[in-house]
Amino acid sequence: MRCRHHRLPGSMTVEASLALPLFIFFFANIMTMFNIVKVQSDMEAALHQTGSEMSLMAFDLRFGEESLGAEGGGAVDTLAGAAGVFYAKEKVRQYLGDGINKSVVMDGFEGMSFIQSKVLFGNDIIDLVVDYKVHPLIPVIGFNEFGVESRYFGRAWTGYDISAGLDMEGVEEEMVYVTEHGEVYHRSIDCEHLRLKVQSVPFEDLKHLRNNDRKIYYACEYCGENIGGGNVFITGYGERYHSSINCLALKRKIYTIPISEVGGRRACSTCG
Repeated sequence: MRCRHHRLPGSMTVEASLALPLFIFFFANIMTMFNIVKVQSDMEAALHQTGSEMSLMAFDLRFGEESLGAEGGGAVDTLAGAAGVFYAKEKVRQYLGDGINKSVVMDGFEGMSFIQSKVLFGNDIIDLVVDYKVHPLIPVIGFNEFGVESRYFGRAWTGYDISAGLDMEGVEEEMVYVTEHGEVYHRSIDCEHLRLKVQSVPFEDLKHLRNNDRKIYYACEYCGENIGGGNVFITGYGERYHSSINCLALKRKIYTIPISEVGGRRACSTCG
């Protein structure tokens, strides 16, 4: 009687020849999707960092101070229009680095369009829009390139007239300025206490330093990890140290409210 098991090696070879292309197909698609997600994340981070820096620059230019990350001051108009878009494009290129040219983005950085971006238009809005196409790293049948858009939308820190566009007839209540966790209210948006006083100190000195409330400084959850030396940035009432002057945690939120809503806050000693 003849055994049938001698046919197994041949059948396994046929099954393997069918399964291997499918495995390669799905693996290539998964790797491509991971790369697309990484590029999108890197682009969003680069746009957010660039837009935030431009917002700070507009503030410094507005008050005639030297802008962070730029040489010298000037008028806010130097950031507006095509010049602002060109500046944003170059900053994004620096943040992304040369790796973007080896990614799934068609034509690398040169394939990215900033044509829809607008800087300091309307109510001092910074709207950075980048359009580009992605494609698989390895050509895959049925996987064509498709468009992707990344965007940053924010407002420059140039100050504003709280009565602009509002019907103030019959409204006599005074409007004041407060911060999210502040204990005082301010009558002037230009009050020196509304500006964060950032101090650069050696990392080694942190163990001896305390803030104005006699509290020690901890690493910032955004930029303070893995710091072993050099200079870091601290504020008088903050409890974190930062490796970057442009860290999001170094921004202060200022709210405009009627004076009747200040609650237990006391008047500022400088402008109140």
